[in-house]
Amino acid sequence: MASHPASLTVGRPRRGPIGTVSDSILSLVRRRRLIWYLAESALRRGDGNSLLGSLWLILDPTLQLAIYYLVVGVILQRPEPAFPLFLFAAILPWRWFTMAVSSGTESVRHRSTVMQQIAFPHLVLPVAAITASLGSFVFGLIPLAGIYLFYPDRLSAWVLLTPVVMIVQLAWMAPIAILLSALNVFYRDIGNLVKHALRLGFYLSPALFSYERMQRVASEHPPADIILSANPMAWILNSYRDLLYYERAPDWVALAVVTLASIPFTLLSIYLFRRMSPSFVKVL
Repeated sequence: MASHPASLTVGRPRRGPIGTVSDSILSLVRRRRLIWYLAESALRRGDGNSLLGSLWLILDPTLQLAIYYLVVGVILQRPEPAFPLFLFAAILPWRWFTMAVSSGTESVRHRSTVMQQIAFPHLVLPVAAITASLGSFVFGLIPLAGIYLFYPDRLSAWVLLTPVVMIVQLAWMAPIAILLSALNVFYRDIGNLVKHALRLGFYLSPALFSYERMQRVASEHPPADIILSANPMAWILNSYRDLLYYERAPDWVALAVVTLASIPFTLLSIYLFRRMSPSFVKVL
């Protein structure tokens, strides 16, 4: 196996940062079938011993909504009308973010055996994990559509712009997952830290409460106010809720800022991943 890492130097830069990133993107296009296969396998994982099988792709977000509704809506008695829709409009995309980042972080380490046997661009692994999380999110839209049956007055044409916010969210969380997947190979504590960071991020984002309410609370604690204002996921979740619940346009400026920030972040994450990838097999 000593010579095998050399065959995996598909990630080694040849023409500087620009050439590295462009090679990476082209390699993903060429391996799109492999990405789809790995993503589909991830979605189907565990179905063999499951009585309900793929139905859990719909049941899991539905049950998660039911739990939060019980805790926040019933026990804490939140006053927002159409509260299930209020909750799901933000919890569903946060669930997508959590799945993409957590599965992306572990994607390279979990495929160490395959990496030692087959030469392929390692960048395929986190991208496949992100793709699988996208598929899970799409299935989660089914119970969201079912909620509108109970609140038809909340359904408006603004819902059609939901894919725009999805693209912005994808652009922001993809480089996070890619970079963490590489760092997790060398620093095994990254995976555990990510789990706790995601739990903290959930409460620092407007998932359970409105963005306006969190702003009022955070304004009394300046550090919290800064964190909320600088949290891209807070802007993204608020945009989903604008479209799906409040029936209004999102903050396009905020979405544009997140998108523009995502571009250099994505290029940097791909470049760093490729620089580190030749050492993956040696470390794993």
